[in-house]
Amino acid sequence: MNIKRQFIKSFTLVLLLALVACGGTAPATKAIAKVAPDKIIIGNAIALSGPNAPAAALSQVPSYDLWAADVNAAGGIYVKEFDKKIPVEIKRYDDTSDVGTSVQLVEKLIVEDKVNFILPPWGTAANFAIAPVVSEHKMPTLGCTVSSQQLRADAAKYPSFFGVLNQAAEQGAALVAVAKELGIKTVVVIHNTDLHGLEFDSVVAPQLTAGGINVLSDKGYPPGATDLSQLLREAQAAKPDALIAFSYPPETFLMTGQMREIGFNPKMFYATVGIAFPVYRDAIAAKGAAEGVMGAGTWNPLVSADAKAYFDRHVAMFKQEPDRWASAACYASGQILQQAIEAAGTLDPAAVQTAISTGEFKTILGTVKFKDQYNTTYPGNIGQWQNGEFVIIDPGANRQAKPIYPKPNWPAP
Repeated sequence: MNIKRQFIKSFTLVLLLALVACGGTAPATKAIAKVAPDKIIIGNAIALSGPNAPAAALSQVPSYDLWAADVNAAGGIYVKEFDKKIPVEIKRYDDTSDVGTSVQLVEKLIVEDKVNFILPPWGTAANFAIAPVVSEHKMPTLGCTVSSQQLRADAAKYPSFFGVLNQAAEQGAALVAVAKELGIKTVVVIHNTDLHGLEFDSVVAPQLTAGGINVLSDKGYPPGATDLSQLLREAQAAKPDALIAFSYPPETFLMTGQMREIGFNPKMFYATVGIAFPVYRDAIAAKGAAEGVMGAGTWNPLVSADAKAYFDRHVAMFKQEPDRWASAACYASGQILQQAIEAAGTLDPAAVQTAISTGEFKTILGTVKFKDQYNTTYPGNIGQWQNGEFVIIDPGANRQAKPIYPKPNWPAP
C-alpha cells in the first residue's frame, strides 16, 4: 500500500513538472479568506475611582459609551478587508486616578489583552504619560481631556498621539482678547502645580502680560488642596479686576465656595476645568450664581444640529447633561476613530494612524483635521454661563453672545 501511494505522489509531481515545461499551469491554490473578529475591542484605562473619577464620569466615560452604543445600533464599523460591519466593545480598567497605574494598564491592554485600539485616560498628566507607550506600540490614540504645550511641541516624538481638545495657546489668546475688550487692567492668577496648571500658567500668563494686562501676582497651590482661603484672601486684598485660575474641578468648586464665603467678587472670574460642568451651574455656584462666570472650552448644543442631537441622546441615555468643555471632543474622538478605520479599510493600527494623520472627519465639533497631530478647529475657546447655557464669547465669527461684565456678585452663602 505504501509503494502504491509513493507511486501516485511521484507520478503527480512528474505530471506537474511536465505541464510547466510545456507552458501549462499548475492548479491555483484557493485563497484563504480572512476571518473577521466578532468585535472590535477598544481598551480604556481611566479614573473610575479617586479624585479624577467625577470628572471622568462626566466628560469621557459617558461620551465613549454613547458613541459605542450609536455605532452598534448602526450595525458596527464597516471594515473593508472583511467586507462587513463589526460591533465595538470597550474594555475598561480603573486607573484609580494614578498616572503610573494608567501607564501600566494601557500597556496591559495593548500587550496582554491585545485590544484593537485605545481610548485615553482623563487629564493632562495621564495623557502625557501614556503618549510614549501608545507610540512605542504604534497604537493611535485621540486625547480629548489634555491641554499640553510641551506634549504638542514634542508631537513628532509621539506620532501615535493626537490632540482633539483645544490647547492652552489658543485658549490663552482668546482669554486675553476678551479681557482687553472688557477693559481689564489687573489680574491675579492662581494655578495648581499639576501638569495642567503649570503648563497653562507658563503659556497664558505671559500672554496676559504681552497684552498689556498687569499680573499683580501669580501663585501655585498643590493638587488636592482642601483650603484655598488664604490664597483667595491675598487675591482679594490686591483688588484685581479679574481672578484667573488654572485649576481642576475639585479646586474650581472649592475656590468658588470660599470666594462666596469671604465675599470676594472680582468683576471677572475665569477658571479652566469645572466651570463648564452642569453641576457647577446647578449646585456648586448655587442656583443662578454661575451667571457671568467664565471658563475653558467650549461647545454647546447651540453649535449645530449634530451637537444638539448628541446632547439630547446623552441626556436620554444618562439622565444628565454633558459638560460644555470636553464631552463633545470625547464623542468626536470616537467618530474620528470610526471614520479612520473605514478609510483605512483595516484594523491595522498603523494604517488607521496614517488615516487619522491625513484625513478630514465630520464630527459633532464640525470638520476636524489634524496639523502636526493636533486638531486645528474647535467651536470656542472661552465660555460664559448666561441664562443657563455656557455660551461662546470668543471675539470673532463663532461668538454666540457678548460677555457679561462685570460678573454679578455672588449671593450670600
